[in-house]
This record gives sequence, structure tokens and C-alpha cells, in this order.
Amino acid sequence: MQKIESIQLLRGAAATLVAAFHLNSAGISETGYSGFFSLFRHGEAGVDIFFVISGFIIYFTAQAKTGQTVGQFLSARFWRIYPPYWAITLLYLGLGLGLALVLGDHSKLYGARTLLNTFLLVPYPDFVIVIAWTLSIEVVFYLVFAFSFLTGGKRLFFAVMAVWVLLSQLAKLPPLADVTILALPLHSAVLEFLFGAGVAVAYLNGYRAFHLPALAAGTVLICLFLLGVFDGLHYRFGREFMPGIPAALLVYGILGLKLRLHPALLVWGESSYILYLLHLLLFSVIGRAAEMALGINVYGSTVAMLAMLAIAVIISGLATLYLERPYQAWYQRRRGYSSRNARSK
Repeated sequence: MQKIESIQLLRGAAATLVAAFHLNSAGISETGYSGFFSLFRHGEAGVDIFFVISGFIIYFTAQAKTGQTVGQFLSARFWRIYPPYWAITLLYLGLGLGLALVLGDHSKLYGARTLLNTFLLVPYPDFVIVIAWTLSIEVVFYLVFAFSFLTGGKRLFFAVMAVWVLLSQLAKLPPLADVTILALPLHSAVLEFLFGAGVAVAYLNGYRAFHLPALAAGTVLICLFLLGVFDGLHYRFGREFMPGIPAALLVYGILGLKLRLHPALLVWGESSYILYLLHLLLFSVIGRAAEMALGINVYGSTVAMLAMLAIAVIISGLATLYLERPYQAWYQRRRGYSSRNARSK
């Protein structure tokens, strides 16, 4: 199915927001940085945009693929998510092993539980790649969607989602808020998947009214959130409301635009998954290399941090063009072959 180019643009922006957020965070912890990247002090909003997009895409594509089975859906999600994630996780583990051997830094060596949790994406906060917690919530959403929508239709899906959201809100209250095992399966941001599915329903029904005001409002609110204007609302009510609601407005609003993107922008959007997973590793390698070779801390310079961000975007784009695209073509052929075999039996 043809990709919606406006959503691709938003995916690229969301991944870059998260990368800029981590640069600012590292800058603050390393040097007390307070320059340009302070504008992205709340760039974690990119995660909330991703969750809304995920809710939209999963519902939208399922409606387009009538007759899809639970097995087919979960197989497609597995091949899309896990192998690239595993490959990048191995890079993190290789870096950790290298640091342990060369520098005697054993902080990046992990126990068996962390490794098992990481490779299976079990929704428990203990991962090699710290941001993998978001992927574990995505996996739970895929399971919820598969065993509700694909078995009982949209009414069952929305009913199950409503229960999940209610439980996630209750889990914010004591004593449940202190139960670690519930932190990810009942993370309050699951409401953002429901926002995305709601946007998909509107889009599929041809509803485009007020898309420009929604896009403008979502953009302004996200920018104000990035600057810390809504910190009080964010900490009091949770990320699912701020920036979750602005993220939903953004997704709904941008879908009303008929965009034809430059190929470079399409690659930027397509590489968002790789950029999201890879940027922390790249920042770590570049930072270590600069410190060892030049004796400088890159997190004290806006120019150096901009260069690091540009390098991460470029490498992710190249990895998408020359690794992920061939991989996706391979697994799509494999899935097509498996489907033909199943029909012939």
C-alpha cells in the first residue's frame, strides 16, 4: 500500500526531535550546556507523535487489508520491528564489549535478564537500548489490536482499548503507581494509540474539516511544550494529554495536506525507525572518539552537536537506502511466497 507522504514527514520530524532531546540532555549532564539545543528540552514529545502515528497506521492499514488474519498481522509486525532492532542492539552490545576490553569500562556489560528482556521486548523497564521501552509498549498494542480488531472487529477493538486506557489511568494512582511490572503494560501513553485510531476513523470516513486549524494548533502547542510552557500540565495530568493531544492534532491536521515530498525528505521519514534506534549509539561513539582524539567534549559546542545530529540523520538515511530497503524487499517477497503456499494447500 502506498505510503502517506505527510505522515512520512511527521515521522522524520518526530525521530529528529527525540535525537535533539538526547543531545540536549547529554549536554546538560556533561557540561551544563544551555545553548540552541535547549529548545528541545522536551523533545521526548517525538515519542508521543510516534504513538499517535502508530495508532493511525495500524488501524488504517488493517481496514485496507480486509481478510487479514491474526497470524499474518503479527508476522508482518515481527518482520518489520524485530530484525532491524536486533541488528542495532548487537551494535550496542558490541560497543559495550569493546569499551569493556579496551577501556576497562564494564558498565556496558549486561546480565542475562536484561539481554532476554531486550531481545524479546518484554514490557519491563530493563533494556540495553534505553528507549526500547517504547517499542515494548508498541508490541503490547499490536497484540491488543490483533486479538480484538482482527477477531471481533472495530467495536471489540474500541471496547478493549477503552478498558486498557482506563486501567492505564488507574495505574497512575498509588499503590499501583509503584508496581514496576505494570509501568509499561499500563503506561498512560496507551491513550495516544486510541487518539491515532480515532484519527484513522475520521480519515477513512473522508472527514477533513478544520485540518489547517488543527495543524496550526498542534504545531503551536508542541512548540510551546518543547519550551516548557506546559510543564505544570504535563507533570500533573501526564504525557498522554500534553503533548498527546497536540500530537493528535498534528497527525489529523497534516493528513489534510496533499504533499509530494522531495525524495530526500521521504528517505528522512522512512529512516525514522533506524534514526530512533541508532542515534544514541552514534552520539556515544562520536563523543568518545572526539574525547580520545582531540581531548574535547562535544557536548559543550552547539556546532559540534549540530554536526552529530546531521551525521546521525545521514547515516540513518544511508542505512535505510542500502540495508533496510533491501531487507524489506526480501521479507515482503518471503511473506508473499508464504501466503501463496498457504493458499495452495
